[in-house]
Amino acid sequence: MNILKAAIHRAGQAYIRKICDSDFRHQDYVVHNERPIEYGFALRALSENQPRNVLDVGTGTTAWPHLMRNCGYVVTAIDNVHDYWPERMTNRHWTVLDVDILNLNGNLAHNFFEAITCISVLEHIEDHRKAVQNMVRLLSPGGILILTTPYSHYHPYPNVYKHPNALYGQGEPYICRSSSKEELNQWLFNGLLLEKRELWKLFTGDIWATGQRCTWQIATEDEPHQLGCFVFRKA
Repeated sequence: MNILKAAIHRAGQAYIRKICDSDFRHQDYVVHNERPIEYGFALRALSENQPRNVLDVGTGTTAWPHLMRNCGYVVTAIDNVHDYWPERMTNRHWTVLDVDILNLNGNLAHNFFEAITCISVLEHIEDHRKAVQNMVRLLSPGGILILTTPYSHYHPYPNVYKHPNALYGQGEPYICRSSSKEELNQWLFNGLLLEKRELWKLFTGDIWATGQRCTWQIATEDEPHQLGCFVFRKA
């Protein structure tokens, strides 16, 4: 039995090495995305608060939970694997539980987390209010919710992929909402306090993915911006 396990283990390692080698050899630059801003913001918030356990909502195929684990946090990752991903999804960096944040149904219901991260996910969820409400349910008292999403304080838009001047996203099977102060106030209504906020300009248009890409810069709510990074604390 031990010989069989060792053989299977070696075969699995060889397969993983083959996939990683293929990824390495077939890299092709397309364009920078917003993750350096979001991950940097989230890591700073985590370092300032030092939670012991973290829930990541909407992990997908990213290595974000693995990165957090490398920082010492005990990490749980969830995603709506069956419904959101047409051909399901396998994350080769971390185990992702098949849990829909809109329909917990006892899943994680008795778990409480000192921090929750939701990185560029909420914009793809139709019922964003319920998603935030359920995240707050899973937070320990005093816990933090780190949320990043397309955001323009004065310019909401229900689905930027349907905007006539959208740079990309046409034909995607899911929405990409650009939130505003109206949605922000709805999130706060769930018993959250806004502790930190960064607004970023990534495009020249009023909302996400419109106009042209530009040099990234932090903005005020009265200046053009399209990305919001937030730290909320459960009151």
